[in-house]
Amino acid sequence: GIPRRAAKAVRRRRAMSCSLARPLVGSRVTLPVALPRAAKRRASPRRALRVSGCSGCTRRDLVTGLVTSATSAGGSRLDASAELSSKARAAYDASFARTMETGMADYEQHMAMVKRELFRDLAGKDVLEIGMNTGPNLRYMRDARSVIGVEPNAESFPYARANAERFGVQNLVLKKGIGERLPGIPDNSLDFVVSTLVMCTVADQAAVAREALRVLKPGGQYLLVDHVRAEFGTPLRLMQQVFDPLNRLTYEGCSLLRDPEDALRGAGFAKVEISRFVAGAADGSWLVAPIGKGVGSEMERADLERAFERRGFLEAIEPHFLLAPTLVGRATA
Repeated sequence: GIPRRAAKAVRRRRAMSCSLARPLVGSRVTLPVALPRAAKRRASPRRALRVSGCSGCTRRDLVTGLVTSATSAGGSRLDASAELSSKARAAYDASFARTMETGMADYEQHMAMVKRELFRDLAGKDVLEIGMNTGPNLRYMRDARSVIGVEPNAESFPYARANAERFGVQNLVLKKGIGERLPGIPDNSLDFVVSTLVMCTVADQAAVAREALRVLKPGGQYLLVDHVRAEFGTPLRLMQQVFDPLNRLTYEGCSLLRDPEDALRGAGFAKVEISRFVAGAADGSWLVAPIGKGVGSEMERADLERAFERRGFLEAIEPHFLLAPTLVGRATA
């Protein structure tokens, strides 16, 4: 027979079941039905958030689109999921182009004098810009004989055409492509190659420099401006290290910790000239005051005090202060 303790347990469970069932006698009970996975996704407010400009795209589709477009081989047939991801990629590209057109005004203001000086000889010349994006540099090319813009993000082309019209650039040709493989550009065919905020993003800096050299006529010049990593041992360098992963994710792989000087010098140019400066309010501020050596020394405290006298803690932090360390290059073929 059943042991006495087990029998008591069985009777207790039966009594509990009867008491729970008693209120349901004569009632119609509707049991919960398991939703299909797709329905659950639609029912979730968090997952149902859509990407503006991409019909049917969720945030997950957007991320998948970025990965798919970056890793898929050209010409491969896309399935339905990949097709949706390509739409998400296009939506991201459109958003990125819009951000670059409207969100970099303060940076362009800081760079205006530098660019005006660097690009002063473009009049009457054949010019190619690597990574033209929305065309902020077209204002310096209005007198060029011809301008070719190479850019991987075709969503930026309408902005570039509008800026060409705005700045009076007559002969603009836009090509979708990357700096490592300039599309359809013959050897020794150009007077100038230009790039700004490009070497921070490209996959292979050395390949871009070699391509610039390939398409330049003898004596032609590659002109570039780019943000670079700050001096070691400064607060700004530490901040760049902290924010670099997020910046790469947000801005098409743009790294805060790169420097193209070695790539330029190793590409085979006859002459390479490099200058460096810190742009905007970060210049001379506590952001670039060295703290790596002699921490706590009297000299270091005096340097920091002078830096804070020039600009306070918040005064030095502008919208694009992480891009303040700048390299200007002129490489002659």
